[in-house]
Amino acid sequence: MSSGTLYGIVSLSEMILEYGEEGMNDILSGFKSVHESDTEDSLHTKAIPMEKRDLSRTFIALTSDMRILGYISLSIKCMRIPDDTLLSRNVQRQINVDSRTRVAQSYLIGQLSRSADAPKGLGAELIGVAIGEIRGSKRNVGCRMVRLDCRDELVPYYRGQGFRMVAHDGNSLNQMMTLV
Repeated sequence: MSSGTLYGIVSLSEMILEYGEEGMNDILSGFKSVHESDTEDSLHTKAIPMEKRDLSRTFIALTSDMRILGYISLSIKCMRIPDDTLLSRNVQRQINVDSRTRVAQSYLIGQLSRSADAPKGLGAELIGVAIGEIRGSKRNVGCRMVRLDCRDELVPYYRGQGFRMVAHDGNSLNQMMTLV
């Protein structure tokens, strides 16, 4: 494979086993996000500790020369569904919202980022990898909802990926979900 071509999407856990933490820190530190965001810092400083503590799993798109084109992180995080949610009652039943607490179990896409030189469609490909991993987890342990939080300008993108608006969190983020 020539230098700079897409190598594949691999799990951070597997890469840590192959390259060690120090080697992975060197590889991760080279990632530059296409947008100013905390996703760059998250990959540089939080991904390995969260992976080691079993708080999340990160999947990285790499080139053959080990440059990171993008990544996606997954974890588990319950979500409180507000009384004034934009979700229909039918969807609320499908995601098993607890009638007393208004909480639903969910998988979380915690981070998704790409570099400026990532190929078009990489974000959708990373979401596809994430949904595939989540479907495997669903077969083993259940749970139907995948959630994410995003800024206003990303809502149309995630709608195009099949996510629906749940609510605005009262700060700067929108809560969105999809069913698996």
